[in-house]
Formats: sequence, structure tokens, C-alpha cells
Amino acid sequence: MCAQALAHTSSSARAAPPAPPPDAPKIVDKPIPFDDERVRLTLEYRRQHEDPEATDITIEPKVIVLHYTAGGTAEGTFQYFSGNHMEAGRPKLAAAGEVNVSAHFLVDRDGTIYRLMPETRMARHCIGLNHVAIGIENVGDERKWRLTDAQVDADARLVRHLASRFAITHLVGHSEAARLEGKIYFKERDPNYRNAKPDPGERFMKLVRARVADLGLKGPP
Repeated sequence: MCAQALAHTSSSARAAPPAPPPDAPKIVDKPIPFDDERVRLTLEYRRQHEDPEATDITIEPKVIVLHYTAGGTAEGTFQYFSGNHMEAGRPKLAAAGEVNVSAHFLVDRDGTIYRLMPETRMARHCIGLNHVAIGIENVGDERKWRLTDAQVDADARLVRHLASRFAITHLVGHSEAARLEGKIYFKERDPNYRNAKPDPGERFMKLVRARVADLGLKGPP
């Protein structure tokens, strides 16, 4: 092989992206609308609840919070998250801030993973942890639309992927998040703004944790 051909081969090899690890999840980008108004409303929420001096909505993820949607379709959740404003039908949440709820990822019942927004942008999904937490929503619940084995596998792969990219120390369910108050990361300036959540359920958390036990991620106290 001539020197020119060797150089071309070497250059091509250097330019080729590394192959993803075999357990890397396939992620489909499906961004929710996030215009200037939503940025402004999110920053207002952050200043009200976490840091009155905040100047942006960038976060450094330390926690992953798993949720379920309590609905049967990914598209229904996507449409719900797409509005900028919290619905009036949830008065306690609406009183605590105008910005709508959202999450970073949405896992469909067949295990398809959708990325709804960048992992380093704050989403409103978990009281006290929004400033450090990546939220993963799973379509369904534990009664009418029982969460699936495909979702367990997808969540585990996604958690592993995120832990390889960010300094993640904790993996918690939405129902467990309040137990971090007074321990680590939890920040909520309004002492009356708390809630109790059932999602995604003990069964689901146990199954996902078993798949990622080697990562050594902490749970709630």
C-alpha cells in the first residue's frame, strides 16, 4: 500500500466515532417546546424555591429520580409536558409556580426511550431536587397500566448511561425523594410546599436497582 493510501486510511480511522458499549440505550430525541417564556418561568421557579440569586436554569446532575406518568400513552404525556403553564386543575402546584411540570426522559411501555430536554436543564418534576435531578418518567402506573419488564430494562440501561456521563450519586423513586430532606441535596425554601407521591412503586425500584447494583448508587436514608 502506498504512503498516500496509508495516510488516508489512518485519517479515516481517526475520524470514525467509537462504537457505543453493547448495553448503551437507544435514545430518541423528542424535545418538548422550551421557548424563552418557559426559560423565564423555570428561572422564576428556581429563584422562588431553591436559590433567589440564580441566574440561569443549568443544573449539575447528582440524582436520578424515577417516576410513572399514571397515563397510558407516551404521546399523552408529551402533549401534557409541552405546555408552558401549570394547569389550573392542580391548584397546589399552580400556586407554587407558573411553569409546567416536565421531565428529561420518557420511557414508553415497549422500552422506547425519549429524550424530552437536555439533562443539564432544570425540569420541574420533584420537589426539593429539581436543581440536581434528572427525571425519568415511565408510561403507566402499578394498577391500570402496570409498568413493564421492557421499562425496567430501559430504565436500568438509561441509569447506567447517565451515571457514566454525570457525577450521579443517588437513584431514588419519586415516592422516596422526600426522605432526602435534611440529609443531602434537598433544597426547598417554602416549608409548606411538600407532597407525597406513590410512583414508580417499590416493585419497580427494586427491579431497576438490581440491574444497576454494581454502580453503587445510594438510595434514600
